[in-house]
Amino acid sequence: MGLAAIEKSRIRQKSRLTNIKCGDANTKLFHVRSSSRARKNYVQCLQSDKWIALTHKDKEEVIGDYFRNHLGTVVPRPATLLWSALGYSPRDLSELEAPFTEDEIKETIHSTPGDKAPGPDGFTRAFFKSCWEIVKSDVVAVIALFVMNSQGFDLLNSANIILLPKKPDARRVTDYKPISLIHSIAKLFSKILANRLAPLLDSLVSKWQSAFIKKAYMIISSTSRTL
Repeated sequence: MGLAAIEKSRIRQKSRLTNIKCGDANTKLFHVRSSSRARKNYVQCLQSDKWIALTHKDKEEVIGDYFRNHLGTVVPRPATLLWSALGYSPRDLSELEAPFTEDEIKETIHSTPGDKAPGPDGFTRAFFKSCWEIVKSDVVAVIALFVMNSQGFDLLNSANIILLPKKPDARRVTDYKPISLIHSIAKLFSKILANRLAPLLDSLVSKWQSAFIKKAYMIISSTSRTL
């Protein structure tokens, strides 16, 4: 997949017609659908308790005030857990601290969808799949920097908050659903950690508390249908 194919994949993802095969015949359709979505999701105005924001600067102020009151607020924890009283037995998880290998990172990249929404850096997983031989040394170096030195996380601690209307006549900030688009490297790092932890979940989580473990849920569901 060359740069032209990556651009087509990006346009297809932007149009949200990801179930249609990406080809030359569909490029115009993707552009039309993307423009339609942009008009639909455009924030025409925002109503606050005091006024109605119409200009871009005023809407930015209303949104900023709203999220500043909801994000970054530190709440003291009123209680803690006494693990010994709960019968928790410590596990040896030292193997999770081993450095990530190039094959491990490559397998994670190629096992995930490539047409998800890009974050602030603008890269999708399709880019890393197509250009792996070019960027692999840089990606491996970045992951190693996080693991070995615990440095650089501040550079990833940012996201694009996108507001999607929950109803046709959305006017207040609460009428929009916020989603956070984070950096592709941050998503990749989280996925690698999850893949490494997954084989140990059976020994860490009780079978009665495994509703969100995919494999365990499938086994329980199959058993229930049999009974």
